[in-house]
This record gives sequence, structure tokens and C-alpha cells, in this order.
Amino acid sequence: MGIVLFFTERIFSFENRISYWGDVMDNVIETSMKTSEIASRLGLETVTIRKYCLELEKRGYVFQRNDGKNRDFTSEDLNALSQMKHLIEVAKMSRVAAANVVVAGHGTSDDMGSEPSSVSVSLVKADETRGSDEVQRYLDQQDALIRNVQDVNNAVISMKEMMAGFQQQLATVTEENHALKEAKRSQYTTEFLTVHRIKIKLREEAEDLWQLEPEEKRFIKRWFRKSEENHMEKDRFIRNFVDANLEKSLEAEVYE
Repeated sequence: MGIVLFFTERIFSFENRISYWGDVMDNVIETSMKTSEIASRLGLETVTIRKYCLELEKRGYVFQRNDGKNRDFTSEDLNALSQMKHLIEVAKMSRVAAANVVVAGHGTSDDMGSEPSSVSVSLVKADETRGSDEVQRYLDQQDALIRNVQDVNNAVISMKEMMAGFQQQLATVTEENHALKEAKRSQYTTEFLTVHRIKIKLREEAEDLWQLEPEEKRFIKRWFRKSEENHMEKDRFIRNFVDANLEKSLEAEVYE
């Protein structure tokens, strides 16, 4: 009999320990958070968190409170406040409209404590139109932003096409300039060679004419030496003959 009592006491003691540690684990899992911790996690000031909470409470959302009447936040509360922050900062909603959307999205009063569902629904209905307008304004802004991006993209495509056209025109002009320079260079070369050829021809003619000049003009008499050709006078004669007949010879070359 004593052995039975001994094992019975052991079993009850073991069950009590299991119950105790189960309660402890439940408390760890459902550990509440203070306002400062919520603010730190969301990157907001504590006063901003309090303003969000007041707007939510006005619409029937219930936060747990400790003995000091301070709010004890759960993971669900953190999620609700995070949603409200997103609607205000990203969707550009007012606190009132954002609170309406968050409360409406959290369902019935079973999700928000003992507050009757009629209170939550009635409070949400009061600003339902305003919240819908805020959501519609946000959607319109998104549509306008998408249209602006499309317009910018189309403008960029048009500018690329214009730049491609300009580059093609520039390449064409550059090619034409290059061809023009080549033509001018070729023309200059042709003219230079023509002038050079005509000058050689005129010099030959001048050489023949020089032989017809009187000897006293062509030669210089030296005492006790043989007469020498007057090269200075000859060069002057040839140069004058070429200068005098070059232009006429070029015109004749052109007309030919």
C-alpha cells in the first residue's frame, strides 16, 4: 500500500511540473511588448505609436493592458501597427483612414478582446466612405505614376531614335566632307601637275626663243677669254616668258 502511495505522489508531482513548464512556455511565446519596444521595431517615436493606438481604439480595436493600465502589445498588435505605418507612409493615407482599413481587416471582436462587434462595425461604418476615398486616391496616384513612367520611357525611346537619326546624318555629312576633301585634294593635285607641266613646256619654248636672241645679249665677252653665256640674262628671259604666257596657256588647257 505504501508503495502505491509513493508512486501516486510521484505521478502527481510529475504532472504538476509538466503543467508548470507548459504555462511558462505559453508565457514565453506570448510575451508582451512595451510601447518603446514597438517603437524601436517599427522605427517610430513612442508618441507616434500612442497616436496610432488611439485611432485604432476609437474604432474598436482593443489592446491588452497591465495592472498599471499601460498597453501590453502582442505580435498581432505589432502586425496591426506595422500595417498602419505602411498605409500612412507608402499609401499616403491619413491616420483616420489607415485605422479604418486596419480595423476592418482584423475581422470580428473575437480578434480584438471583449469589445462587442457592433461597436467596431458602427465605428468603422462612420468613416467608411472616407477610407474608400483614401484608397481610391492611392490607386489613382499609382495609375498616374505608372502612366508617367510609361511617358518617360516613350520619351527616352523617341530620344534614342532621334539620336540614332542624328548619328546617321552626322556619319553622312562626315562622309560627304571626306569625299569633298578628297575631290578638292585631287583637283588641287591635278591643277598643280597641270601648271607644272605647262611651265616645263613654256620653259622649253623660252629656251628655243633664247637661242634666237642676238649674241651680244646672250653672251658676255671677256678679255683674253672665250665669251660666256649670260646665264643671269637667260634666266630672266625664261622667267619673264613663262610668267607672261602661263595664264593664257592654262585657259587654253581648260578649253581643250
